[in-house]
Amino acid sequence: NLKEAGKIRHIGITGLPLEVFTYVLDRVPPGTVDVILSYCHYSVNDTTLEDLLPYLKSKGVGVISASPLAMGLLTHNGPPEWHPASPELKSACKDAADYCKEKGKNISKVAMQFSLSNRGISSVLVGMNSVRQVEENVAAAVELAIFGMDVGILREVEAILEPVKNQTWPSGIQ
Repeated sequence: NLKEAGKIRHIGITGLPLEVFTYVLDRVPPGTVDVILSYCHYSVNDTTLEDLLPYLKSKGVGVISASPLAMGLLTHNGPPEWHPASPELKSACKDAADYCKEKGKNISKVAMQFSLSNRGISSVLVGMNSVRQVEENVAAAVELAIFGMDVGILREVEAILEPVKNQTWPSGIQ
């Protein structure tokens, strides 16, 4: 055991399909895996990770939720061209972003605050490519902590995304 030998301190696993986590955790001794990193499964458009949280807690496994902006879907700029989401999901997310913009709101802020608000998730990991994005995300987190979330705009965004709720895309070996 590498942990017992002092070669490593922690073991984590990651993957897009949530079944990866139960598959591995059901086959290793308790305490082997310390943390999982799931991406694109706890955001305004996809909350499927939430169903797995009690199981992960029962296994003593921490949770890092990455990509609260769904790899660019929940931004005003939209996702990169290579994004694997369906046209329907991309369109619904664009509609939600456009709606937020019309209301003077930022879809990314709504998405960040939503993802940060779940106490069952140890950490939220978001990619940023500018100082401005860092400042905006820190401001969103601070605002959430002090004032809470704008539940009205969140509910409106959730309603727009409801037809594609929890839709994902294939990844890895099928």
